[in-house]
Amino acid sequence: MRSSWEVTGNHYLAFPCVSRTDGGIHCLNVLHRGALGLLEWSGARAPEPGTTEPLLAPEVRVDGRRAVPAELSWERIDHWIPRFHAVLEGDLDLKGTLFAPGGGRDLVAGAVYRLEVGNRGRVEREVEVALGGTWRWSLRHVMTARAIDGLNRVATARESPALILELPGALSPAALVILAGHDDARCAVAAGEGEWSEPARGAEAEFTAANGEPLRIRIARTIRVPAGRRVSVDFYLAAAVERDGALARAATLRRAGAESLLRATRLNLAQMARRAREPALGTLLNRNLIFNAFFSVGRALDDDRLYPVVSRSPLCPECAVFRERDALLWSLPALLLADETLAREVLLRAYEQFSHHPGAAAHYIDGGVVSPAFALDQYCAYVLALDGYVRATGDETILDEPIVGEVLRDLDDWLVDRLHPEILLAATELLPSGDPALHPYVTYDNVLVWAFCDALDRVWRGAQDPRFARNAEPVAAAIWRYCTAEVDGLRVLAWSTDLEGAAAIYDDPHGSLMLLPHLGFCDVEDPIWANTAELLHSARYPLRLSGRRYPGQASRVRPDEPSLAALCFELLGPRRDEALDVLRRLTLDGDVASTTYDADTGATASGPHHAAIAGLLAWTLQQATGW
Repeated sequence: MRSSWEVTGNHYLAFPCVSRTDGGIHCLNVLHRGALGLLEWSGARAPEPGTTEPLLAPEVRVDGRRAVPAELSWERIDHWIPRFHAVLEGDLDLKGTLFAPGGGRDLVAGAVYRLEVGNRGRVEREVEVALGGTWRWSLRHVMTARAIDGLNRVATARESPALILELPGALSPAALVILAGHDDARCAVAAGEGEWSEPARGAEAEFTAANGEPLRIRIARTIRVPAGRRVSVDFYLAAAVERDGALARAATLRRAGAESLLRATRLNLAQMARRAREPALGTLLNRNLIFNAFFSVGRALDDDRLYPVVSRSPLCPECAVFRERDALLWSLPALLLADETLAREVLLRAYEQFSHHPGAAAHYIDGGVVSPAFALDQYCAYVLALDGYVRATGDETILDEPIVGEVLRDLDDWLVDRLHPEILLAATELLPSGDPALHPYVTYDNVLVWAFCDALDRVWRGAQDPRFARNAEPVAAAIWRYCTAEVDGLRVLAWSTDLEGAAAIYDDPHGSLMLLPHLGFCDVEDPIWANTAELLHSARYPLRLSGRRYPGQASRVRPDEPSLAALCFELLGPRRDEALDVLRRLTLDGDVASTTYDADTGATASGPHHAAIAGLLAWTLQQATGW
């Protein structure tokens, strides 16, 4: 495993930055509809493993002295639950497991951090086990991060040993509780560099600090570890829109018990995972499949409804917005592998929440538009995703949902507004990557229009025939007539055209011409497509990084970094084996997908922890291998 951070979570709580150095949680977040994105508790504005202070980290004292574990050794249980092992002083060792119950009746806005001390010696030892750290920042993430105005507040609880961390801001309230598993635990708080205060049991106390100023926190329990035994100390974390709800949720988890919750969590993960014949690729597939299932969607803290997003990791740029391409074309096929029920809910949520402005570059999670610039591939995604869902599951009942019929009628009507007045091709403002289109008529996007028309007749349940249901062949004819160009005496597919003689030779990594045979638009033996594929993989195409140790296709914006999405698309075509070879050798951060990778080292280059591309990676890998 190669990683700076471990990452875990469920559909309520996300832990994107768990340090492999000390097991510290450097930040955690929740989705919040009222905040239009993520709300985050963080120890540092920009966490760095081993250099910035954690929000919460394991602490151990033996016989009153601080015991610093030796180097932590990590494993991942069921591809998702991080666990470390470390030697303490003498014959003592420490094991830590962080997990968030993720399914069925055990799905709560909470998690458990279990710390176990083992004694291999011959005498009983007294050990204090704690979670402690520094809370400095309350952050809000939409496309970028910003600090929340107001005072951070830490309170202790009257009924139980718990610390309550309340975010500032009346418009988007949130509270996080850390509750000890036993009532003999002690809580301590210090504002800034002030003295520690340890309120008496049953006493309520509050401490405040301006956002960005430190609030040091600690919750500890002293245990006796007999010779040859292990003793566990459990800490329950829970969140709600205010402290009473957070305390109640933490108490619910404590009553269930860490052992029971861990069993339920592992059962849920086992139901998601896919069997694989090749261990290395199977691990990569399942790691990204589960990461996508929990980080491409989340339930909002304030309304409990499901929201698809680009990623719940703030390390990923533009993380907490909805884009049809990411949710419906990349994430949804992987969700169908992991959990068909979840996939159905996501698809219906997209129709219900975001379809009133289809094709907008980005939406807030409440459905409002962040950027109204139009992307044709995203417009088509609603019909393509619905058709794909029905074909994968056989569940045609979704076609009888009123919202589905309503949206299909609107999409069928509104597409006319994007058509050329005389030629059956549609215009776009943005490429699939989000970059501005040099010419309005993009070949790949119009192939999706062809697929849109082809699928419409299969998913339509209206009394009147849709106007575009029988237009697939005319759209294909227009593409072959107007979207080709001659390069070095060979006819190839142009990337885009203005229909007035100008054309561009390009291939956008987030919507590649290499997908056309997979989409059913043409065969791999088609001479024009074959010429195009040969050109785009040759030295004549400057964005094909063929001579590098980790080859791939780059974009105009990042010309020296291969796109992981483009590598995934290669898995669906005749260069599958070459793509598999590159995938086996990549060293992605956390073993989860990123936007690009380094062509010389194979490490994550930009856009780490991209949940939608993780879904694309998992699904295309499954398609390529047949597992």
